[in-house]
Amino acid sequence: MARWVVLEEWAESEFGKPIPGKASLHKFAKNGMISPPARKVGRHWRVECNAKFVGIDKPMTKDSDSPLLKRILEDG
Repeated sequence: MARWVVLEEWAESEFGKPIPGKASLHKFAKNGMISPPARKVGRHWRVECNAKFVGIDKPMTKDSDSPLLKRILEDG
């Protein structure tokens, strides 16, 4: 069974010091940028101790988005 650790403790081992801010870490957890995904237990985000930061590969676009927005997001 995997050991779950508090997000800040995991971030120290994943990123080293200085770790990203608390708001950034919460955004990573909430938006699925950590694999395997983080879970909120009570008031704290927890991740498996062997989890990795994966980020986002490509921004998600919708069919209803404007062509200009799509071009900016896809081409950079």
